[in-house]
Amino acid sequence: MISLSIAGILIAFVLLAVLLLSLNLYSNWSWPVKASAIVLVSLFYLVSYFSFPPLLGWPTKSSNLPERFRLISAHVEEPNKIDGTDGAVYLWITDMTPGNNAKKPRAYSLTFTNSLHKKVVDAKAKLNKKLPQLGEITEDDRPVGEVKDNSQGGQVSVNLEFFDMPDPLFPEK
Repeated sequence: MISLSIAGILIAFVLLAVLLLSLNLYSNWSWPVKASAIVLVSLFYLVSYFSFPPLLGWPTKSSNLPERFRLISAHVEEPNKIDGTDGAVYLWITDMTPGNNAKKPRAYSLTFTNSLHKKVVDAKAKLNKKLPQLGEITEDDRPVGEVKDNSQGGQVSVNLEFFDMPDPLFPEK
């Protein structure tokens, strides 16, 4: 369901497009210029429509997982043969790669596999027990999941392991 703010932005864009197109009808510009403006406005409408999901915080499908990350939360959608869905594993993580200052969480979407499902469910159970989880991409030969990466025209295999995060050391006074 589209929220009121998204619908408002889309309606505003449509109204601006209608205004531009109606001005085209009464202008003295040549028809090739008018036709180009109509096509350009229509293309920008599509571009803006498909640009909203990343702005809304939906899981990214175009970035690879960082090598080390803190697992904030996870959600698993199992494959459903009745609906024809392939299933997905959604991870909400914070990049913990050394030298990276990005401390804001990011959502990632991975394809469902049984082994990834088991690992994520185990890690989430530990999160529910208040044990922070650290995830790492390992050098294992067995693919655990795949990052949906449409920018490369394929999917990249990812091997994940989850560990209990060590307690931070606090300086003594």
